[in-house]
Amino acid sequence: MTLLLDSVWLLLALSLLFNPVYVGACLTEEFSCAQGSCVPEDCVCDFTNNCEDGSDKEDCSRYKRCDFEEGFCDLTQSSESLSQWIRTTEVSGLKHDHVNNQSAHFLSLFPAGGNTTTADLKSPVFTPHQTCQMSFYRYFGAKHGDLQVLIETHPLGESKVVWKHSSQPQMEIWLWTVIQLSSNHSFQVVIRGELSADSEASEVLAIDDLSFSPCCVTVPERSLPPPPVCPPSWFSCGSGLCIEASKVCDFTRHCPHGEDEADCPSECDFEDSSCGWYELTLGDGFDWVRGSSVEVPPEYYGRPPPLDHSTNSTEGQFMFILKNSSSLYPRAVLRGPWFQQSASGCTMTFWHYNSGISVGAADMYLRIDGVQNNTLIWRTLYDQGTSWNQVTVQLGRITQPFQIALAKISLGVFDGVSALDDVTFKNCSLPPPVAECPQHTHFHCVHTNACVEHFQLCDLVDDCGDGSDEEGCSPELQCNFEHGLCSWKQEQSGGDVFDWTRIQGPTPSFNTGPWKDHTVGTSYGHYLYIESSVPQVFKDTAVLLSRVFQPTHRRSMDPSRSRHHCVFRFHYHMFGSHVFCLAVYLRTTNTGRGHMLWVRYGDQGNLWHRKTLYLTSARPFQILIEGTVGDDFNGDIAIDDLSFLDCVPYEGELPTANVTPPAVTTTAPTVQPHNCPDGEFPCGPYDECVPQTKVCDFRKDCSDGSDEMNCVREWCGFEDGDTCGWKDIDPSLVPIHAFRWSPDQGESIHDAEQYHRPINDHTLGNREGWYMCADSSNGGYGHTTDLQTPVISSTGPQCTLVFWYYMSGFTVGSLQVLLKYGNVTHKVWSQNGNQGNKWRRGEVFIGLSNNFQVVFRAKRGISYMGDLVIDDVSFLDCSPPLPSDQPCTPEQYACANGHCITQDNLCDFINHCGDNSDEDPYICKGFSGRCSFEFDLCSWLQCRQDDFDWLIKAGSTPTVGTGPSSDHTLRDPSGHYLYLESSFPQAVGDTARISGPLLSRRSSQCKMRFYFHMSGDGIGTLSVFRKSEGHLHLLLNLTGDQGNYWQMREIPLNYTKDFQVMFEGKVGRSSKGDICLDDITFSPECLLASSAGEEENTPPPPTGSCPSGFLPCENGQCFSLGQSCDFTDDCGDGTDEKHCGTSCSFENGRCGWKSSLADNFDWTLGTGSIQSIRPPYDHTLMDENGHFVYLEATPVGLKGDKAHIRSSVWKESSAICKLSFWYYISHKATGTIRLLIQTESDLREVWNKTGHQGNKWNRAEIPLRKLRNFMVIFEGIRSRDVSGGAALDDLEFIDCDPNAVEPVSCPSVTDFVCRSGHCIESHLVCDNKADCADESDEIDCDHVVGLPGTCNFNMEEDQWEESCKLSQEHDDDFDWRISHRSEMPDAGPHTDHSPGGGGKFLYINSAVQREGDIAKVTTKSPFPASVGLCHLRFWFYMHGSDRMGTLKVYTVGPSGTRLLMWAATGNHGNQWTYANVILSNPAPFRVTFQAEVGGDMWTDIALDDISYTEECMVGGPVTPQPLTCDLDQFQCAHSFQCIPESWRCDEELDCADRSDEEDCPAVVPGTPPPQGRCPAGHYQCLNNVCLPAILRCDRVPDCPFGEDEYGCPLLQCEQGELVCEGSSGCIPLQKRCDHSADCLPFHSDESSCHDCPLMYCLGHGSCLVEEHGPVCVCYPGWTGNRCHMKEKPPLSTPSPTPEDTRLDAVYAGIGIGLLLLVAGIAVCILALCKKKCYLIKPDPMDYGVMDNAAFDWRAQLPSVDGSYPSVDPGRSDGGGLSISVYPWRKEVEQGSTWRDAKLSFANPLYNYPPDAHGALQ
Repeated sequence: MTLLLDSVWLLLALSLLFNPVYVGACLTEEFSCAQGSCVPEDCVCDFTNNCEDGSDKEDCSRYKRCDFEEGFCDLTQSSESLSQWIRTTEVSGLKHDHVNNQSAHFLSLFPAGGNTTTADLKSPVFTPHQTCQMSFYRYFGAKHGDLQVLIETHPLGESKVVWKHSSQPQMEIWLWTVIQLSSNHSFQVVIRGELSADSEASEVLAIDDLSFSPCCVTVPERSLPPPPVCPPSWFSCGSGLCIEASKVCDFTRHCPHGEDEADCPSECDFEDSSCGWYELTLGDGFDWVRGSSVEVPPEYYGRPPPLDHSTNSTEGQFMFILKNSSSLYPRAVLRGPWFQQSASGCTMTFWHYNSGISVGAADMYLRIDGVQNNTLIWRTLYDQGTSWNQVTVQLGRITQPFQIALAKISLGVFDGVSALDDVTFKNCSLPPPVAECPQHTHFHCVHTNACVEHFQLCDLVDDCGDGSDEEGCSPELQCNFEHGLCSWKQEQSGGDVFDWTRIQGPTPSFNTGPWKDHTVGTSYGHYLYIESSVPQVFKDTAVLLSRVFQPTHRRSMDPSRSRHHCVFRFHYHMFGSHVFCLAVYLRTTNTGRGHMLWVRYGDQGNLWHRKTLYLTSARPFQILIEGTVGDDFNGDIAIDDLSFLDCVPYEGELPTANVTPPAVTTTAPTVQPHNCPDGEFPCGPYDECVPQTKVCDFRKDCSDGSDEMNCVREWCGFEDGDTCGWKDIDPSLVPIHAFRWSPDQGESIHDAEQYHRPINDHTLGNREGWYMCADSSNGGYGHTTDLQTPVISSTGPQCTLVFWYYMSGFTVGSLQVLLKYGNVTHKVWSQNGNQGNKWRRGEVFIGLSNNFQVVFRAKRGISYMGDLVIDDVSFLDCSPPLPSDQPCTPEQYACANGHCITQDNLCDFINHCGDNSDEDPYICKGFSGRCSFEFDLCSWLQCRQDDFDWLIKAGSTPTVGTGPSSDHTLRDPSGHYLYLESSFPQAVGDTARISGPLLSRRSSQCKMRFYFHMSGDGIGTLSVFRKSEGHLHLLLNLTGDQGNYWQMREIPLNYTKDFQVMFEGKVGRSSKGDICLDDITFSPECLLASSAGEEENTPPPPTGSCPSGFLPCENGQCFSLGQSCDFTDDCGDGTDEKHCGTSCSFENGRCGWKSSLADNFDWTLGTGSIQSIRPPYDHTLMDENGHFVYLEATPVGLKGDKAHIRSSVWKESSAICKLSFWYYISHKATGTIRLLIQTESDLREVWNKTGHQGNKWNRAEIPLRKLRNFMVIFEGIRSRDVSGGAALDDLEFIDCDPNAVEPVSCPSVTDFVCRSGHCIESHLVCDNKADCADESDEIDCDHVVGLPGTCNFNMEEDQWEESCKLSQEHDDDFDWRISHRSEMPDAGPHTDHSPGGGGKFLYINSAVQREGDIAKVTTKSPFPASVGLCHLRFWFYMHGSDRMGTLKVYTVGPSGTRLLMWAATGNHGNQWTYANVILSNPAPFRVTFQAEVGGDMWTDIALDDISYTEECMVGGPVTPQPLTCDLDQFQCAHSFQCIPESWRCDEELDCADRSDEEDCPAVVPGTPPPQGRCPAGHYQCLNNVCLPAILRCDRVPDCPFGEDEYGCPLLQCEQGELVCEGSSGCIPLQKRCDHSADCLPFHSDESSCHDCPLMYCLGHGSCLVEEHGPVCVCYPGWTGNRCHMKEKPPLSTPSPTPEDTRLDAVYAGIGIGLLLLVAGIAVCILALCKKKCYLIKPDPMDYGVMDNAAFDWRAQLPSVDGSYPSVDPGRSDGGGLSISVYPWRKEVEQGSTWRDAKLSFANPLYNYPPDAHGALQ
């Protein structure tokens, strides 16, 4: 950094000032002339004879000097400046140099051309030094100019102004300037002259006689550092790292060696440098200088000089005042370095010395960039004694660059020593960024990624550094007093003496009160204070009142026990010798103080302090802040930044206090001293700590059990009135006769009360026993009271709340169980009305949960007759599981988090693991038929031979007083379950039935679990049947009330024939008797029958019409299931797309769009109606007879109800696929419509519309792009109760057929690109089945063949186990074998699967085995753990008998746990069948193939061509590198294509997916800068540079920030035309330069008519001036008015590549033989010519399409030249097809096609994964 001296003398004064003085000896800073006189050292070798004998100019060889008589010496001109310093002997107004020599040379600068003129003169590079000195003469003859001296450091490239021409009146004389230079890096001196564009021609700047002292040592040329490599405005670290300039001097080291903080250290003792502190007015004779005590002048300190504070020695350095002037008003200002910002806790500490008779005052200011006035932050007056004094100044959070300044003022009689030393900034750096924060105690800042505590949120202090901790806060809970008192008010009821005062800056009294507020930290900010001066007297009080808040219902004062406690935060300032007291009270009545929460007495220092108070009150309350005056005027108290967190305002006033209020004493909580760190709980007296997360978790983790001492107990019978941790409102805080919970006994019952309250408790069964009772004799109708637990930190997966309740009485109210998570409450159980004179059992399944409370809420009925009573409340199995130090057993499942659970708990919709790894859909693939009913019936079907249907419901059932409060799966009101509505129109005895999937007879040890809820008076019957071949067998029968809670039943299943499970519900004698089902699961041993994969709703084809696996088209042709729902009309008549939910006008039905059974209402098919709320006409026919779908308005419809219609699963869409539709939403036809896209892994919204859209049909067109296995869902939402009418019509899929569009992209980055350009999923590659039409997916498979376990079994019989890395198991019944054919003629395959059938296969020989015998073969090497990534592909053969056995695939973990991944049973035909199985296991696993012998000797099972994908070996997806475009290119959104940025939004389609012409703005964003300084025909940039107006709106940024294009319309004009911002069109070429301004306001059409602007053609062409102004003749490859656009290649037909030609020849030879080769070539030529007619774009490779081997490790993305089929741009797929519902179940594909199987559709409301099953094909 630099310490500069700008000592300026007039030439006339110089002769007087430096008149030699003859003394005996010169001072150290003086030069001794040969004749004995003394002159200042600064004057030596300054080109002036200061010694009369000239001896000061004799030895100047060590000085670097230049008088410009013979050139520029070693000074250089900057090449970056447009202007130059001119060496001359005279200019206008200046005829001589500084010694009046008219023939001497000097340097001058004068204005040129009406533009700003700037010139830089640079010195050599000097080595780092602290005492380098430069002097020169300057002449300033300009009113509009500037002269500066800068230092440029090397190699950092930073520049800093060290001297600037002062703003004094223009003085046309030569002045002398001396500057002292200091830098810790190598540096260069720059003298910069500047004349503004407004300068007159006569104005001039001049410099002469430049001299550098001997301490300025030049750097040898060979050691010069390289030029900086960082971008402009960035900072270069010494290591080459670049950081943003905003990170320099921010109190945080970002450079490895801290170079970014080197010039602004947070600690400075001034020993080595000034640390960036400098004197502002150096050279005026009263300056801050750096030195030691021996350099303090002896003539005016009058006492021994101070020792340095850092070292306590005379050698130590510090800053002190040096006076050498007799000015009457000298002023010394010491300024520190600029800092970028500071954190909220930032303080500055320094040591100050101020001693002497007339030492004067010192003021310290805070200077903030952009703020006009400085803020006084410290002051000292007069003599402070002969010692160093420590001062701490609070800076706080400062968000803008700031600087500290220390000003010293003397009235000309300064006598003393004023010094500064050891400056330290503490806690000023912002919190560091971290990856994650503690979830429950901290907030993760949005942009800085720092962590701040939860209680720092919304406290009016930016603790994050990005303000995100103060976003989304409620203004009514905060007040910084910047705009008044907010919701606070002064006490007006006589409870105080005077009011708080709102003020800015310091308080009127000195040495008391703050200098500034706390919010802003400057004198501009406001705060409140109490003025302790007269007329106030000792102990006068001022009271400030908050608004009223709702009760908190919490009493704990420990914040860790209640992380969302109501909290009050405030900042206070108590500074002064007579400060008395500040107190905070909480009151619940509108008079009095209430009880004291906090108090402080006396002086707390000149700092703002923060205080946090945790509030608890059972009644509405308000906060009082009371300030009390001390016994003198130095007692000001201030407050600022008051805020509440998690407190709820109360709309009302506090009640009036009773005349004789009961005394309430509040016992302060006792906190025992302990050594536990934050976040841990101290256990009793044993110095033992446990994590807070283990407190109140039903397990005693402390050895003394103290962690569970203040928690709810696992069981409570309330004996002797003990509530066991259950909390009620403190009786002293509620009225005596309030309706509330309290322990009671039967002994207290009085006459007539025995009919609505139990005489005997449930625990002991006698009158002496206790229970909890909400006595309805108290309170009024509808009053509620809560009994709740403390916060329970965690529970286990089986946690269940069991209790007994008693609800008897004519007017009994209701009882609810709530789960409370912070401020969010869920009702999980409820009962209301009279339940009879008996105890009843209640149960609530809680499961695994964290940080919640259980609440019993009683609501009083209409009268006193009906108390609500509970007893024997217990938490069963609620302690969370402990991780086992032993490995899991083979009977257990190893969770991903290390826990072990029994396999019976797998996939039962309960999170037993705690991380949901036991419920992962891939882990549960082997569990068939499971259903949670969250969206539909899954694989369950309504039966037609019953009276009504089961329904899906969320929340409570419609009949009040019956059914559950929530489902069993989610356990909240949003979850769904199946229920039987027993009220009207159903009659007693009516039945409803559902049947499950068809299960195989081979299902041994099969079990079914389900949950049911049967509660209500007169409940009917629930029966479970086994159904086989039309016969029913009863398995379970439940009749009558089974209890008001969900219960589980498990039923074993087996039969000698294939069978189904059927549930039958029968209506009982009362409408209050709904029967509910949820979470039906089958064990892995339950196998689907071989026909179970076929969709029952699909009619079987006529015998012999189509082969197996195919369906008939209506025109007599056949199609496979794999050809349906693919946007391709394979039948030719649309039959294969008919059931898919496709393009639809709704004139012939719903076209396959299907409603969800889980909705409360539906989209209804209807016609127009003027009277109804729906549209008056449709869109297709535009009359009242046309059809559309609309939201029906049901009588019980509520706002927010949702209805869905969805398509089937579409297999794949093209890159330009779009969905268009028409919608109608008006004031009358109301609702919200959302369009959702559901894929296998995602549910996203792509469009929505709500509110009045006009009384008309509106069109929407949504790009769908390249998708695979997706559904389209329209969601309708009621906008108000009992409403609807919003409608849809004319749905159309446009250009969605992937085979009819050039395949320029793939749906997934992991896809394999066939040589034909088409995409297939990566797991289909090298699976011995050609999925590409050109079979390129099966060509290069060495990487798959070498994977362990991959095998084709073509080897000797004794080698296959070793070669295939497979091993026979020893715990099975017999072994697998290999052979080239089966031993039985009618069982097993005759050949292997390989082409030609000459190889071998693996098989079991069933002829010599018993039924049920098992053979297992397992991979030898384990695969890494993965879930949903690894694919196993193989071919199996199961044919020969109807009594065929089973084939299963398991993953086996390290402990031997087997997870079923896939199973097949039954006869699969006389063919090899393909299977593709997703393997999953949370631990490393092996793969087992298990075959079970069937019922006869013809049940051989064979395997062949086993292979695995590469993901199996790496445990993750194999993903190619994504496409990356250059900075000047645009990346097409959905295709692998880069195009020049200039092609974007040019009204031509350049991207294959058309994304380059989407979302194009109408104008260039930005606001043009203010104009007015430029002449006509010019445009003014932000830096005041004037550009010719022809450069305005030409799509080329010429201003520094591109502001010459701001606000310009984006029009496509012809070559030579101009875009005019004042016109809606283009200015033609002939109107340019016609002497008539057509383009306002800048007249760009009349600009530069006779010359070419600088860089007009951008180096891409040559500029010619023609009749209509400048014209660019562009070089090849460039176009545009300014040659600024890359030219597009001409339309042409690319020739096929040699590789494609060879492939065509191969295919032609295979197809038609060598004899037809010539004809084949002719056909190819014709096809090529035809393609030329359709091709509309050149080769994408020419546009920047990526062609990179790293993109896909198997195939290159092919060029479109000859590889892609031709495209008809006008073609769309079958709009107008009338298609009905496509089967939801999975299709079965034989042979060469395969797709994933799904048996259900996930609910888009909850995004639950679908019920996925492995497909067998």
